Amino acid sequence: MGMPLDLYVIRHGESEANVIVKAGEAGDNSLFTQDNVTVPDRSWRLTATGRKQADCIGRWLVSKQQLFDRYLVSPYVRTRETAATMALPKAKWEETRVLRERSWGEISTVTQDEFRTNYQRNWIFKRTDPLYWRPPAGESIADVAEDRVHNLLTSLNRRAEAQSVVVVSHGDFMQALMLTLEDLSDEEFLKRADAPEWRITNCTCLHYSRRDPQTGRTTHRVRWEQTARPVLDRQTGRWEVEVEPWREFQRPLLSNGDLVDVVHSVDPHLSGLAR
Repeated sequence: MGMPLDLYVIRHGESEANVIVKAGEAGDNSLFTQDNVTVPDRSWRLTATGRKQADCIGRWLVSKQQLFDRYLVSPYVRTRETAATMALPKAKWEETRVLRERSWGEISTVTQDEFRTNYQRNWIFKRTDPLYWRPPAGESIADVAEDRVHNLLTSLNRRAEAQSVVVVSHGDFMQALMLTLEDLSDEEFLKRADAPEWRITNCTCLHYSRRDPQTGRTTHRVRWEQTARPVLDRQTGRWEVEVEPWREFQRPLLSNGDLVDVVHSVDPHLSGLAR
């Protein structure tokens, strides 16, 4: 048993909910209507922009590889619509609930002001601890990584050895996948969470591989990743795929000294007690 040779993981295109949330973050809460806030998270459709993004990344995928061994998709409407719009030749999609979006619990359809007012302490934790922070009645990124991502990787390890697999999922699930596959430390995850260049925008594709892109040789572990994302060319009005260089990663192993360095990078919180 072993992991797939190539694993392409794609976030869904821009959804109606993305538009509502983005407007709210900009201070416009007019889309938080009674009808909208009662829509289940699984039911949001793509916007016209989202369908263009899906078509764009789909054409790029086909240019990379015509056929895949397995096609996996979250059962949410926006991921189904993304997968269909990508129009991969001869695709036979398997729906699996492990790929669903992270649950945002009681705050999935509330404004930022409501969240801050009704869940003051939880609001603070969201800003200070994004890895372990859990929305009220929801899931943390760490929860998704330890539960559903491990479930997915175990299944792939048993059933997709040396295969090429394409997955359509969600942004937070993909963050949890990155955390798990790359064995990120808490500190590295927090650094990436704050960095714009690590954002998983709509229809971003994370291509993980066991194949060395320079030599073509394969390893037992997934060791390389390449990110591709649709970007709108403002001059032509066309969506084009921007592809980043391959990067190699390895499982980090820490010496006692390394652990001490990490500890000393954090100042004591109660003066005098750490001496």
